[in-house]
Amino acid sequence: MSEQNKETDERFNPFMARPNKQSHLRYTYAIVSGKGGVGKSTVTALLASSLNHKGYSVGILDADITGPSQAHAFNIHSKAAGSDIGIIPAYSREGVKIISANMLLEDEEAPVLWRGPMIANAVKEFYTNVVWGDTDFLLIDMPPGTGDVALSVFQSIHLD
Repeated sequence: MSEQNKETDERFNPFMARPNKQSHLRYTYAIVSGKGGVGKSTVTALLASSLNHKGYSVGILDADITGPSQAHAFNIHSKAAGSDIGIIPAYSREGVKIISANMLLEDEEAPVLWRGPMIANAVKEFYTNVVWGDTDFLLIDMPPGTGDVALSVFQSIHLD
């Protein structure tokens, strides 16, 4: 994005979230649908794997806080680690960076029973506090619908 576009975006939305200072995201895409069960998570995982196999650095932000699936899709059962600079995502066997709500829970199978604003804030925290490093593509696996999470992502995170 050019400096002029960045300046325009900041004037348009002064609350626009910025990624962690240790993160350099080239492209950010959200995989969205107004309906559940249509394959958003599958498309996200397959797209991430395909881009990774082509040599790109890829991250997945699992924004479906109440129904996280990306850690399971990549057979990740470890917890995300924290450091002085932010949250360190888990890495799949192939090297895809992943952050998902179940990676922060004591029991990865425990349900997350949060209201909309808490969920939206968690997604924003994943974007701003996770250390994505140099990442060519950050894919955001969105929850179904057009509620708080989708509105928060589209209002506060710059998508390419």
